[in-house]
Amino acid sequence: MTPMPRLTMPVVALAAAAVLAACGGAEPRLEPRYVTLHNTLTAMGLAQSAPLNQGSLPEGAEARLSHTLHAGQCYTFVALGTEGVGDIDLRVLDESGEPLASDATTDPQASVHVCPTRDGRHDVLVRMARGAGGYLLTAWSGGPTTAVAGRTSVPSGQGTCASPLALAVGRPVTGSTATASNAMSGSCAEGSAPEQVYRLVVEQRAQLSAVLQSGYDGVLYLLRTCGDARTEIVCNDDSPDTSRSEISATLDPGTYFLVVDGYASESGNYDLIVSFTDLQDLGAVCGDAPSLLVGHTVSGTTLGQPSYFQATCAAGARSPDRVYALDVPGRSRLRITQQSDHDGALYLRRQCAEAASELACNDDFVDNRRSLLRAVLDPGRYYVFSDGYAQGAAGAYSLLAELAPVQGGGAPGDTCADATPTSMGQELVLDTFQARDDLRGSCGGAGSPDAVTSITVPARSRLRVTARETQMNGVLYLQRTCGDTAQEVACSILPVGGEGTLDAVVQPGTYHLVLDGTSADEFGSARLVIEASDVGELERLCRSAPPIRPGRVVRGDTSGAADRFQATCAGGARSPDTVYRLRLARRSLVRIHLSTPNWDGALHLRRDCANPSTELACNDDHNDNRHSYLEQTLDAGTYFLIVDGFSQGNQGAFTLDVSVSQQ
Repeated sequence: MTPMPRLTMPVVALAAAAVLAACGGAEPRLEPRYVTLHNTLTAMGLAQSAPLNQGSLPEGAEARLSHTLHAGQCYTFVALGTEGVGDIDLRVLDESGEPLASDATTDPQASVHVCPTRDGRHDVLVRMARGAGGYLLTAWSGGPTTAVAGRTSVPSGQGTCASPLALAVGRPVTGSTATASNAMSGSCAEGSAPEQVYRLVVEQRAQLSAVLQSGYDGVLYLLRTCGDARTEIVCNDDSPDTSRSEISATLDPGTYFLVVDGYASESGNYDLIVSFTDLQDLGAVCGDAPSLLVGHTVSGTTLGQPSYFQATCAAGARSPDRVYALDVPGRSRLRITQQSDHDGALYLRRQCAEAASELACNDDFVDNRRSLLRAVLDPGRYYVFSDGYAQGAAGAYSLLAELAPVQGGGAPGDTCADATPTSMGQELVLDTFQARDDLRGSCGGAGSPDAVTSITVPARSRLRVTARETQMNGVLYLQRTCGDTAQEVACSILPVGGEGTLDAVVQPGTYHLVLDGTSADEFGSARLVIEASDVGELERLCRSAPPIRPGRVVRGDTSGAADRFQATCAGGARSPDTVYRLRLARRSLVRIHLSTPNWDGALHLRRDCANPSTELACNDDHNDNRHSYLEQTLDAGTYFLIVDGFSQGNQGAFTLDVSVSQQ
């Protein structure tokens, strides 16, 4: 028996694709399979509601076709391009020329769903957004329309948690929420809209797919316990527009409740279709898992795959997934990187079918298109999963798995003797994945692998090293003599996936820059940029810094000033700044108040004006982002107070009040 097609926009598009399967030129041509399609849809009570329109357009050109549409009836228009068409757009306008629906994809096919509120001529616009070639346009509709036109009304009291409606899986269902009541809402669109509840019984583990086409801004969600928002499994408002919602979920045997709802207080007529795909036993899926070869990039896609597995990160990772088997021959360090064209997720298990055996999980590394796993593993077989954030995140991906001996050895820059020279302004990558533990810094590094590079500074300079895309909890330190902790110049902590900076004023000479970890299991790479600037001009500025007189309010303005100082708080304080000199004759308690009426200011205090490593205190927000405050007990001497701004671009007028109390 030939299975009945689902009448959602994607499936109608696939069905219509059969019409184009024999296309060989610029113009589409029909083939006998279209007759089979037509007969099947007709047998289901649907009808082709618009003639087959064919044509050819150059890139950027548009064709306008006119159709009579009837109130209360929903229509799905499908346009498909031939070879050479990169992106075809589709829009439907009402009789006054106002848009009713438009396609949001960038594909050589497009579909829109409309449910007009009154009869009339409507224009359908087909546009070649990218590429050129032939197109085919058609539309399908059917089933009852509105209550006036004969839509079967739901008996009073039905379609609620107390009396849910039965649902025929695999066949279109029409309904209306207009006369229903409101008792709940979904997490993706809260409001007071009325809803209809359907009861689903799942006999065996299966993949659910449900599509709602509505004449209003509809919402679709699935509950395990009707009326209990805590048991919501999935919720969708717009996919891809307000007239369409779609959900999918992997369900174990049991009873579930599918709710047709509306955004805010909206209600109206809808078409709903639900289908199930039986899933393989997890044991069979795991048994078929291909090997993930170490050192080789593996590419694939999760599009069209079921969701067999879930994870502790990525909001459960209930999206379509793929699984690979990874064999580890001896105790090793493991690093797996994933690059995807969607919001991907990556996780590792000891036992494929046992969620409790998860060893590591990562959703986003640097951005939501990359994921990273690191671990130290004993010998054995493990399982690597490429998945997506929450539900519905699917697409192409590439995976690279790497193994290294747990004790390390042989990495570039592994020891002081192996350090390679680095030029100023050059971007380089230091990687400790295969390195041994040779060095340590004052802020960390004992017991963890490290990698080193050398830097030659020709003159007294401000040396600034920016680390990005750091793969571990790391530290970065600078030593005048490699391996001698007493010769350390500066040490900075680096966050995983974030940005860190090492900033110091150094004398001429050769230095060694070391990337290290905070523990034995912290290893990986960081992308570094090394810059040096002559500090002579900055020192001249510091010498001319105006003095602060305690008890007197200082008024100033950083507008138009340069960014000469940065700090450990306030997002780096990379905004325009100004500096003041504070001299203390004896040990004192210093209180400093900064007020910035209309911008986000920051304060930082240094012992040596030109040397960022001498920062003593930094504050961004005190109660709100218009005030900053420092309170510090300082010994006798000269200090430098810098008025700055949060991150970049924060500047303006300010008032500064400094009080000093002798200790």
